[in-house]
Amino acid sequence: MNRKEFLRNCAGGLCTCATASLISAANVSATETAKTEDWRLRFVQRRYAKLLEILSSQMSEEELNDTLHELGTYCSGLSDETTKKFRGNFDGFCQMIKQSASGDNVTYDREKGVITMASDDRTDCFCPFASLSWGTPKVLCNCSLGWQQHTWETLLQKKVKVELKESVLRGGKRCVFEIHVERA
Repeated sequence: MNRKEFLRNCAGGLCTCATASLISAANVSATETAKTEDWRLRFVQRRYAKLLEILSSQMSEEELNDTLHELGTYCSGLSDETTKKFRGNFDGFCQMIKQSASGDNVTYDREKGVITMASDDRTDCFCPFASLSWGTPKVLCNCSLGWQQHTWETLLQKKVKVELKESVLRGGKRCVFEIHVERA
């Protein structure tokens, strides 16, 4: 093997070594990031539960319910652009929800004007800030009521009334909402 062949072969080897070391570094970095995010998420869940506990002791029940409802409305509003794209395409919207992270099932009894949104059985609240292990108060469900109301009013362009029928935070096996659509 002459010098040129050696360098050419070695350069190929260096690329492989460099790539392998970059992949290893990326994996270590991803692992470290995941550990940091896991720690941060647990910290936020615990802190959020405590915040709700403190607010529950310093605000009237009505004020806290209204505040959390407003927070849910805000969170839902972050998806308004997507929701509006489905106006007039109820079934498409329901399919999008089913394929989303929540995987919720949506049915619509048009005769009664009632939409039912139900999760599969779950062991914890869908909200990433909530955690049964940290004792997130059940009052947080009012946030979901605000989310549901804003989402369905944005989609349907009609007023709705939302009822919580079952909730993981309130001892249920899943979360179920009934959305009553205003009749024209």
